[in-house]
Amino acid sequence: MKLYNKSILMLAVGLTMTACSDFLDKEPTDQGTEAITFKTPEQFEQAANRLYCFGGKWDVKFELNLDTSGIGANDAGTTGESHGTWGFGGHRECNILLEKAASYAGPLEDMTASHPIATSVGTAYFFRAWHHFNQLRTFGGVPIIDHVIDTSDPVVYGKRNSRYEVAYLVMNDLKRAVDLLPKRSTLSGLENRGKLTREGAQGFLARVALYEATWEKYTPSIGIDLDGDGESVGAGKFKPEGYPSVEEWLALARDMSKAVIDEAERGTFALWDECSDTGLSYYYLFNLDDANGNIANYKGVGKATNKEFIINNPYDVDLKKGGSNLAYTVTTGQSSNISAWFGESFVCSNGLPIHLSTSSSYQDAYYNEEFGGYDTFEGEFENRDMRFIGCIIPPYKVTWTAATEYGDPMTALGNPYPEPLFPEPSDSWNPSDPANVSKRGVYTPMIGVNSTHNGYGCRKYLIEGAGRSTNQESADWPVLRLAEVHCIYAEAVCELGNGAISDADLDFSINKNRARAKVARLTNSLIAGKFDAGWFNFATGSYECHAMTMLDEIRRERTCELFAENFRMDDLKRWGIAHINLNGRKLGRRILGTAYTNPANTVNGPSNVSNYYGEPAYNPQTRPLQYGMASEDPASPDYGRPIATRAENCFWNVRQYLDFIPEGQRRLNPNLTQKPGW
Repeated sequence: MKLYNKSILMLAVGLTMTACSDFLDKEPTDQGTEAITFKTPEQFEQAANRLYCFGGKWDVKFELNLDTSGIGANDAGTTGESHGTWGFGGHRECNILLEKAASYAGPLEDMTASHPIATSVGTAYFFRAWHHFNQLRTFGGVPIIDHVIDTSDPVVYGKRNSRYEVAYLVMNDLKRAVDLLPKRSTLSGLENRGKLTREGAQGFLARVALYEATWEKYTPSIGIDLDGDGESVGAGKFKPEGYPSVEEWLALARDMSKAVIDEAERGTFALWDECSDTGLSYYYLFNLDDANGNIANYKGVGKATNKEFIINNPYDVDLKKGGSNLAYTVTTGQSSNISAWFGESFVCSNGLPIHLSTSSSYQDAYYNEEFGGYDTFEGEFENRDMRFIGCIIPPYKVTWTAATEYGDPMTALGNPYPEPLFPEPSDSWNPSDPANVSKRGVYTPMIGVNSTHNGYGCRKYLIEGAGRSTNQESADWPVLRLAEVHCIYAEAVCELGNGAISDADLDFSINKNRARAKVARLTNSLIAGKFDAGWFNFATGSYECHAMTMLDEIRRERTCELFAENFRMDDLKRWGIAHINLNGRKLGRRILGTAYTNPANTVNGPSNVSNYYGEPAYNPQTRPLQYGMASEDPASPDYGRPIATRAENCFWNVRQYLDFIPEGQRRLNPNLTQKPGW
């Protein structure tokens, strides 16, 4: 069986060699699941533990440069020989366990959560769904691998199943996982850290259901038939009996997310808010360490206080380090560059956008009364959603970074932001300002050909602290967290309500996220009759007045809350706007008419000279903009914004809603039809 040998087996061998959590006992350690005897519950548990090694996006993976960098599409529609997501080793490991379980315990449909191997079986169902869903997101329809196949199996040379058949399998597998996995409240001890729970399966099922519902609702409008006829192109449109409608998918997303939130209401889960006094809880959430590692937040609290992560990949400074230089990756902009559009998506603390209008006309547009403006370095950060400061480095303020920029040791543990967050203005030099004590810790947003072209620096996942060597970070990596479940619930309810949602449902879900971010509640009265004058129309590449709607605001919440967590591309696709939002030029933070060009003399001279804060923030003589300025007209909404990425550098075609089927696999199995447009 060439397909199996070259695709499934090779992937299985490769992933078997991947390091897994050392605290998970494995037997034997040098062989695959097939070598396990499967005669005792303990052996089933060993096999189930191995499935975590096949988690795909389970490990640290950044959402790379999605916001400003050019998205290179294959305009010719040419296909490659291979694809990293095309492989079935993980599916096989799950199926082996499930078949052995049926021989050991009898019909799996009769198994209950009280059975000695129920958790192992539930784990196998979850990961089989996980693998199929990852392929569904990538390819649409794929061959369903729901049993252990051999060289004579018709699946080997069969057609792809439709996306609807795959989604149906994923749904049913996750429902079985929900039935069999234990509740989080019943687990304790180091040996269970990172283990799957009933709530994890419920939350993931909610994610899947929302994805499928909105994909079916919005992608038919993009101008290409992504399913094809299943004979000459695509995987076809066959829907199995009992396949949910869009409304049923949405109801499932609502109900599963509600079940998780209800459990959180009982105290099992909670948004992490230990640093609520400064509003920096969101920022520190993503670099929590533990007592044996490198606790970096000023509260001195570690992972034991984190009840927000429902599914996560656990790391440990002694047992299993992350193996990724997070601080370097983040500070050098490799994780995700940030555009003006994203920066200005964060609302002010009163819950409204920074640029408002009372009509559809741009003529009466005005700045939100809480908006600090662009004149000073920190003005746009004042009175804003604290997730803004959690995602973007405030300019000219200390950032305790693991980078040894000047060859000196890493900064000792301390509070990087004394009360208040901006104790002194950054536009003039004040040596008594705590943020200016250490030159090496000050972030300067250079704007020029040899630096970022957008002026914003990403800080989400930035590891703070002392004495940590590179690639040794051990912050846990979130796979599913409570804040995402809040977003799922709100979006599903709003979609079911045709754009309407009650204040009570908003309070039950995303208003909890907003409270941590120190943002006013989102209510129907708050946005009634208001227009967002800073709304960016990606289709036209310009800002315009846009009537505020609940669905837009819920999507805004999701965008801000889940930035750089590998959701944005999927969201743009399922909303049917990826081909619009990923094309066109991308702009950076406003530069002209701000402190970045202000020559006001201070104690040490102009704010942009090199002996003041290091490199100049904006010096067109020595560091000209690579692509120029969007507009030098103060009346233009694009006034003073550098062009981060030119429109001609961004190519994204509707065919890329689904990836190509690798040609190497199509030669092995001619029945694998190619995707539409490729």
